[in-house]
Amino acid sequence: MRAARSLSMVRNTLLNYAGQAYAIVIGILIQPFYLGHLGAEAYGLIGFFAVLQSWLLLLDAGLSPALVRQVAHGRGVNGEGQGQARLLRSFELIMLPLTLLSSLAVWGASTWIAGRWLNVQQLSPDLVAQCISLMGLLVALRLYATLYRSALQGQELHGFINAVNVFITTLRYFGGLLLVAQVSQDPLVFFQFQVVVSLIEALLLGGKAYLWMDVRLLTRFCWDTVRPVLPFALGMSFSSCLWIVLTQLDKVLLSNLLPLQQYGYFSLVALISGGILTLVNPLAQSLLPRMTMLVAEERHEDMQQLYLKANRFVCVLLFPMVAVIAAHGHDLVLAWSGDAVAASWCRPILAWYVLGSGLLAVASFQFYLQYAHGQLRMHVWYSVISTLVTVPLVIASAYLYGVVGVAMCWFGLRLASFLIWPAIVHRTFAPGLHGTWLRDTLQIAALSAAGLLLSEPFYALLARSGERLWLLAALAVCGLITLFLVGAGSAPALLRLFKPSQKPSV
Repeated sequence: MRAARSLSMVRNTLLNYAGQAYAIVIGILIQPFYLGHLGAEAYGLIGFFAVLQSWLLLLDAGLSPALVRQVAHGRGVNGEGQGQARLLRSFELIMLPLTLLSSLAVWGASTWIAGRWLNVQQLSPDLVAQCISLMGLLVALRLYATLYRSALQGQELHGFINAVNVFITTLRYFGGLLLVAQVSQDPLVFFQFQVVVSLIEALLLGGKAYLWMDVRLLTRFCWDTVRPVLPFALGMSFSSCLWIVLTQLDKVLLSNLLPLQQYGYFSLVALISGGILTLVNPLAQSLLPRMTMLVAEERHEDMQQLYLKANRFVCVLLFPMVAVIAAHGHDLVLAWSGDAVAASWCRPILAWYVLGSGLLAVASFQFYLQYAHGQLRMHVWYSVISTLVTVPLVIASAYLYGVVGVAMCWFGLRLASFLIWPAIVHRTFAPGLHGTWLRDTLQIAALSAAGLLLSEPFYALLARSGERLWLLAALAVCGLITLFLVGAGSAPALLRLFKPSQKPSV
């Protein structure tokens, strides 16, 4: 049983990474074509939608992560989740007025956002307002898709989830590219197409959740099922609100301070640095239910070993990539987009954002530890204090020093948090674990820096022509050398990755 669970953990993680890798690669390949076909201002609207979506996803109110944990915890305690249909239906009904009100609010504010907040110079303000109106509907559909995905995630149905993700990613990106290349470059048509794709996604995930959890048409709201989950959900909602402030405040301020065309260039930086964080999500999707089940079974030592192995895996995966992008960000943007203006604009800020995102990705593991124990009080206080520190610093950096100041402030705050917070969390939830965690993390970081230095002569030789293909080749060689050195230095830990322990189950 133990070995089967460990193998399923590996399988789920591989499935999640395959699905996420496909989405990331396709997104990276297609985004420059969006920039080329739609123009920088329309592409800036896509970047603004990403920010708006991050803020409106707060309307989830912690329901989705609470649903994942409740289903997984029920399986760990009872062998199966009980009352899942009532819980899902109750969460659906709670979310209904929230999504309706948010869509109406975005529609009502669309004219003001287009005319007063965004610095539109080429596009029609009326056209921009219509696009923003559709963004509210898009977020409502994605909220429901996230809720249904969470229900399936708690059941560890990662195969189906990733199959749907691959299908929707293909439809969203390749369909969108075909649309803007062959049919219309009108951004309004583009967002209308995205609404249709999001509707299909919600229907596919919702249909599977209904079948698997036996949700009937007449299943009603059940307060007795919701009440025990509310404290955790509200804690998640509050901490999520603070998390959005911490990670998205800079993007909101810059959407007002920068011309929409330059905000389109900034969206490239946000896409690349956000991709670093996205690479942690597939592991988290399989890790959180498994850690929660181990805590429910009172197998704390096994949970801590899984935590360490997952941290090593993420560091080995991310740190070489972060090192290469931070060192050669200008060449990456130039080779990727073919836009020399965008590459020059991104040069002074991309390294700071990527380094900060790498630290933030590793720091997310402290949240996973608290999540598995169902105790978020420390995380909430950490988020409150971080917000009180971050908000004035980011605002001052934005208005005094512009986008470069914001980028440097972003990195400095992430570094300070990384140096202070993990030791406190580990001391509380896993005494004696911090030394091993820190040694693993710093060793992999040092190997990444050494790999970057070792590959530099090869990079200079290949990249000196400045042609896009040679730049891509230089970046690939640099990344492979760095990854090989990190992988070789971390081989013993990687060979033990997700290996089932021999301690009998409780």
